Amino acid sequence: MERKGVAFPEGTRTAAPVAPEREDSGYVFATSFEGETRRLRAGEAMWDPGTLDLLRVEPGTACLEIGGGCGSVGRALADRVGADGEVVVTDLRLDRVSWLGEHGVTVLRHDVLVDPLPRERFDLVHARMVVQHLSDQEAAVRRMIGALRPGGRLLLEDTDTSSLFRHAQQEGFLDRVKDAAYVIMRQSGHRARGGLLDLDLMLRCGLEDVQAQGRAVVVQGGTVQAEWYTLWIEHLRPRMEASGLVSAEEVDQALEQLRDPAHRWLSQVMVAVSGRRPRHDGTGARGAR
Repeated sequence: MERKGVAFPEGTRTAAPVAPEREDSGYVFATSFEGETRRLRAGEAMWDPGTLDLLRVEPGTACLEIGGGCGSVGRALADRVGADGEVVVTDLRLDRVSWLGEHGVTVLRHDVLVDPLPRERFDLVHARMVVQHLSDQEAAVRRMIGALRPGGRLLLEDTDTSSLFRHAQQEGFLDRVKDAAYVIMRQSGHRARGGLLDLDLMLRCGLEDVQAQGRAVVVQGGTVQAEWYTLWIEHLRPRMEASGLVSAEEVDQALEQLRDPAHRWLSQVMVAVSGRRPRHDGTGARGAR
């Protein structure tokens, strides 16, 4: 399927099939983490159903996905906008999303904190669990807004961690391991209330029709959704144990419980915030379709 192309500003990096990590990147889930592909796919299984309901795109829409992960949302967008639409998916590492090219998607290596975006090009810009990890969130969000046509919609999804591991039968289920994990996450710049902060950001940046909603998932141990958490703990384990916040025995016990179908717990709340760039902002540009 052929689609219109998009011209990114000069300097945007597109050539290498795998983008090396920036040495100064603070992202807690290094793209070279051995289990990262499995973790991303487990996250898709958990969060995609809600995300796909929120996209609300029509045939002919131009869409930008920041942080494509393994590509499931990019593929869904491509199916919905059709041959007359356009989908661009960006990431720091492209080997997990390169397959989208077979479906008419433009895949580009891009760092939203550093690299420019086309001005007033897209009807929808979407990013899931990206902004809450960034060192300069407002700069990134303003860059995304600049890529929207007047009237275009920004959709950000980030988590609030307060509900995580709430268990029907156990008080304090995995509390020590969870608390240790988020200490490490905060050291890498993660914001535990990211979704609520996204709401403040959109309002501060002057978007209109700003709306927010939250959703959570009840997770059963041993499922693909539960694997998202086991891989999270496995990735952070060396740093948690080295910090002295938890023991190896505590981590082993937590992983065992996460793999046990007898346990069910509540996920984080995924907060989805959307807003529109004003249609009349003095730019003279055409509005979104």
